[in-house]
Parts: sequence; C-alpha cells; structure tokens
Amino acid sequence: MNKISIRNLLILMVLSISLTQPAMAREAELNADAPVSLTIQQAGHMPNGSLFNPTLRLEVKAPAPLPADEVVLMLRVYRQSEQAPLSKQDVYLTGAADGINRALHAPSATWADQVTLAPLAGGTRHYYTFSLVTNRKEYFSNTVAGDIPALPEAQTKAEGEIRTLPVVFHLFAHPSLPQIHFNGEMAREWIVAANAVLGNAAATPGLTDTRVRLEAARQAPDGTKLAEAGIHHSNDAPVICFDGRADALNLEYPNLYWNPDAYLNVVIVPFALTANNLFGQYPQFPEGYQLSGCHTVKQPTLPHVIYINSLVEPIHGISFFLTGLGSYLGLTEEQSSGVYGLDPSKNTHLGCTPQQAERIEYTLKHAWNTAKSMK
Repeated sequence: MNKISIRNLLILMVLSISLTQPAMAREAELNADAPVSLTIQQAGHMPNGSLFNPTLRLEVKAPAPLPADEVVLMLRVYRQSEQAPLSKQDVYLTGAADGINRALHAPSATWADQVTLAPLAGGTRHYYTFSLVTNRKEYFSNTVAGDIPALPEAQTKAEGEIRTLPVVFHLFAHPSLPQIHFNGEMAREWIVAANAVLGNAAATPGLTDTRVRLEAARQAPDGTKLAEAGIHHSNDAPVICFDGRADALNLEYPNLYWNPDAYLNVVIVPFALTANNLFGQYPQFPEGYQLSGCHTVKQPTLPHVIYINSLVEPIHGISFFLTGLGSYLGLTEEQSSGVYGLDPSKNTHLGCTPQQAERIEYTLKHAWNTAKSMK
C-alpha cells in the first residue's frame, strides 16, 4: 500500500524572460491603491529530466506596515495555459506566511522570495498571477507569461515495440465540493508530460526510453465513443475514507473503474479523513512471478488503479499523476527514490534508468490487473 503526499518544491534559480500583461480567465485586478503591492519580477524555468519547473521571483511591498489585525494567510498562484483551463495553487512555502507577516508588519514592509512550481511539459506558454491572501482581502500581482521551450527530438530511438496504455480519468458528481475543474485538455497536459518522461524526451544521460506511452482512451468498454477522449463522467458520488473502507469502494460503486486489464484507470474522487492527495497500490503478481517489493497472490485482492484527491490544487496534478504512475508501473519506494524516477518529490531528475525500464516492462507483462494494450 502506497500513500503519498507531495509537498511544494523550493529551488532557487531564475531565468529571465519578457513580462506581459494578458487578461486571465478570472479577470484579476491589480490593486493600484491597495495597501499591499505584489510584483512578479522575473519568470523562468528549470530543467527537470524531460520536464521543466517554472520559477517565479516575487516581491511584496507595503507603503506602510499592515494593521496589526490584518494577518497574511497564504500566497496563491493562478496558472492559465493556452490549452489547459485555469488552475489555482495555494502556495504554503516553508515559513512563508510567518515570514511575510513579520516583513509586512515591520517598518520596511518588504518581502521577496523565489518560488518553484510543479513540473510541466515543454513547448508550452503559461500565464501566472500571484495573490496574497489575508484575513481581510486578496491582493493580486501583475500577470507574466512564461514560455517553456520545446525539447529537441531524442538522439536515439527506442528499440523494440512501443507499449501504449489507454488512460481513462473517472470523474464523479460532487456539486457541493470545490473540486478540480478537470477536462480533456487537462488530461492531455498530464499525458503529454508523462510521455515526455517515459520516453526520455530530453535524452538525459543515464536515462532511457521505457518504450511505454500513454494515450487518452477513446472508447468505453461497450464500444461507445467518449465525448472527450480520456474522460468518463459518472453520476455516482464516491468518497475515499481512510478508515478501512477504501478498498471496498468498488463494491459500493461497481462502475468506479473499468476493466483494469484494458485501461489504466485514474479515479479522481474526494478524500476524507486524511491530508493525503494520492492513494494507490503497488502491483500484485501471480505466484511464481515474484518482484521485489510487491506481493505475489493466487488471485488479485486489491484494485490496481490510481486514486487522486479531487480536492487538491490542480497545479500539482502532473506531480501526483507521475507519482501514482510510478507505483502503478511497479516502482516501489526503494526503486523510485534517489536521482532518477517518476516521483517529483523524491528525485533530482524525472525519468527512468535502464533498470527501472526493465522493471516496468516486467510489471506490464506479468502483474495482475494491469493494462496490457499493445500497438
């Protein structure tokens, strides 16, 4: 059983690019006459294997110290890409809220820091706006554009057949909860990022092409074409409760996921009674096909799917998806921590070594309830 909670990355590095002022979907207003001003001074990116971490330099100023009863609660960043919908992240930097509070209540009333966000695929443009949330108001910064370069074509081609896994994201009806606004474009963004890492798009030395790719499923099990590739909407309203009932969800909701031998199922549901944002199981193997760190059983006892908390900030989605994907493919804690792997919170560079690629291939050939579609 693998329960993973990802924390914000903090890395100090800035690459300067031009600043622009496009209108974002939420129409954030600058606070020209507000007691607090936020300015994104620089935006850039930092390579991370075959993905990139956006980096943003932020300065917060106040003409005079904030009133004693106005308290900074958090930093917030809004991201809008040219394809994916607007996403929001509450940035709980280590000590940031306390540090900003001290700075803005002091005579100088100035605070500055650099923020590194969750990884994204190359070849995209994103727009960022920060805000400072206090117990009285939300103050907005300027908006900047960040261009992430497209990666050159890898120098070496994968040998052997490419294994393509159809992915379906299961979405459920919880109208009263502030869930991820997930659609086909966000599914595409997650899949593109995963394929860049699985394919070693940056041709990073020491890493290899796993010869595994993901694609958005286009049909339901009955052959019906999906309205949005990779998206399945359900009127059910399941909730994962970490009180012993998580593994019985599929009994209460028989359509929680589709045939795990044909689809890689990603179940996006609210989590209760936990701060975790990701829940999944390592694969199980038939007796006689042991794999270090995983169970061998006569019959599978757990559903082999990826659960992602629908209450999380969507700007972290790719990180959660990659971490869950690593577990799904058989990279246990021992195999996925260190320099290389699929967990952005535990690895210096995102990608797979030849040994990890061999383990993934073995998992997809032998594990119970694992998508085995081939192209």
